[in-house]
Formats: sequence, structure tokens, C-alpha cells
Amino acid sequence: MPAEAGALSAAAAVREPAAVPAGDAPQHEPLAPARPVAALPAELAQLVAGRAADVDAGLREPRAALERLARVGLLTLGLEGAAAGTLADQFAVISALGERCMATAFSAWGHRIALEYLAGRPELAQLAPLARIGSSAMASGFKAAVGLGPAPVRLRDGRAGRFVLDGRIPWASNLHPDALVVLAAEREDGALTAVAVDVAAAGVTVRPARGLLALDATASGQLELDGVSVSPETLLDEPFPAFAARVRPAFLLLQSAFCSGLARASLAAGEPALQGLGAEFASDHADASERLAAIEERATALAGEEGPLRAFVRLRLDVALLARDAVRIESAVAGGRGYVASSPTARRLREAAFLPVQSPTEGQLRWELRRGA
Repeated sequence: MPAEAGALSAAAAVREPAAVPAGDAPQHEPLAPARPVAALPAELAQLVAGRAADVDAGLREPRAALERLARVGLLTLGLEGAAAGTLADQFAVISALGERCMATAFSAWGHRIALEYLAGRPELAQLAPLARIGSSAMASGFKAAVGLGPAPVRLRDGRAGRFVLDGRIPWASNLHPDALVVLAAEREDGALTAVAVDVAAAGVTVRPARGLLALDATASGQLELDGVSVSPETLLDEPFPAFAARVRPAFLLLQSAFCSGLARASLAAGEPALQGLGAEFASDHADASERLAAIEERATALAGEEGPLRAFVRLRLDVALLARDAVRIESAVAGGRGYVASSPTARRLREAAFLPVQSPTEGQLRWELRRGA
């Protein structure tokens, strides 16, 4: 880890107050942090916040901010073999990003979880400093692993000891031209395996998704694979059940981070309006604030232990529902000014609309809990 990263990581040991663009700053002290773990240095917090409106409009990409974060070691916290930080620290960083711009936090999550998949492999030499970007396309594989349908990508034997991929990933993000995508494919014997695929490889086609709510700048879309030749070295040799057991807790925990950041931002923005008619929502706001504190305590505890998967699934569902409720409260107390499409309130409404459909969807999370995940 570079010296600059160490200095910034140490300086960030106490959470920075929210840095927000003019017109979005609450006229009160921000909500107190739930835990003293690493967050964003002030300069990076201001950078992300200042670009949030342009990212929301699709005029800027989150990648420039991610590159700054990577240079100071804030996208490898808690990664196996990394020089510094814990998974709780990484949760705090992604949560702090989510307070300011959920699209940036989502892209950071996609890159960071790709690093988690590839822990200990040589690909990290390029991905960790973000010389190229990582993309997670594992949702379909995880669904297949829990019995929610077949994997949409097939892996078959090719020539000269190589393998061939065919199929379609319906949704992935960070699909930049230099991206390394990690996906799950079904072998000819029916077993799943994780594979690292270069987006620039012959036979790979990206179909960009357009007109998304709040996520147009995240390079999201479909990934089509038609006779893509890959070497044996690109296959992760870890049996897929063991792979899923290793990475899914971090997958869910770090998704929960940007949900918590969005909830915190909405609660902070709505708090000054809890007067007049807004006072009708004071008890709802207080309840949501208590839920946020409890959820962040649970997240910190889970980040430091090998808890049952069910606890991570429950956390992810609870915090997504909390973010929905927090944004609803903010919208209700903001009134007409929050209905303006360019307002931060409207942006957070668009951001929150993604959470029930992001994989694992709200329906899948409920299904897994009912099944006893």
C-alpha cells in the first residue's frame, strides 16, 4: 500500500461529515456515525458529491472517482493479502460513497467484489490499482446455485486444451472496454465454475442499457458470449459451492453498504423539515434513524465474523427496505421541491428504485429467507 494511502487511511479513521453540493446540505449537524471505522477523506467526499448530479444525468462516469479511491487504497480494504483495513472499513467507504452518489458506490461495489472473487490470483496485479476495472456478472450463477434456474452461460471443451463460452448475461455493470468480468458458467457435466473473461475478447458483445434510473453512467448492460475462447488459467479452480460460500457474505455485506449510505443521506436531508406539517413524520423519521443505527451495528459485527449466510441475506433485505422508507420520508417532507427532477431528493428516489430489482432482488432475498438460507 503506498505511503499516501496509509496516511489517508489513518486520517479517515474518524468518519468525515457529509460533504454535499450546494443546495443539498442539511441545515443541522449530520447524523452521528454508528461506528468509528474508515470513511472517505474530505477531498474525495467532496469530489464524489460534487459530481453526483452529472453522474445521475449520465454526463460523467464514476470511474474517475474510483481511480482516485484505488490510488489511495480505499477499494482493497479487508481484501485477502491487502496491506491495510478490514471489511468493516470497506463497508464504511462504500456507505460513505452511497451517501453522496449511489451510482458511484454501486460501481465501486462492482469493482471491489470482483477483487474478492479473484483474491490470491495474478489478475489482482492490474485490478487492485484499477489499471483496468473489475465487473461482477455473478448474479445468475448465484441464482443457479440456490436453485433459481440454470446458469445462462455454458462452458465446453475447445481446441488445444482451451475452453469455449456461449450464452448471455442479462445484466452487468462496469462494462468498460478494458473490463475483466467474472461470471459463472455451467460445465458439460452440470457443475458451475467461475471464469474471468476479458470484455475485449473475440466473441464478447456488450449491449449497453440506456434510459436507466440513476445508473446510466455505470456502463451497465447485457453481455453476450458467442464462441469465446478462454484458457484454463481463467477458470477459478475453487469448487463453486466453496467459492460461493467464500464470497457471498462480502457480496451481500458490501451491497448493504450503499443501501445504508442512501438511507443516511435521506434521513439527514429530511431532518430539517420535521416541523410544521413535516412534524407528522417525526416518529417515522426517528424509527428509521434507530433502524439505521441498529443495521450498521449488525453490519460491523458481521464484517468481523463468519456468520451464517442467512444473517447477511437478512441484513441486505432489511437495509434495502430501510433505504426505501428513508427516501419516502424525505420525499414526503420535501414537498414540491423534491419533485423537481434535478433535485437531490428526486435523485435519491431514482437511486432507491434500483434496490428492489438489483440481484439478489427483494423477491429472491425473501425466497432465500423463507427457504432457510
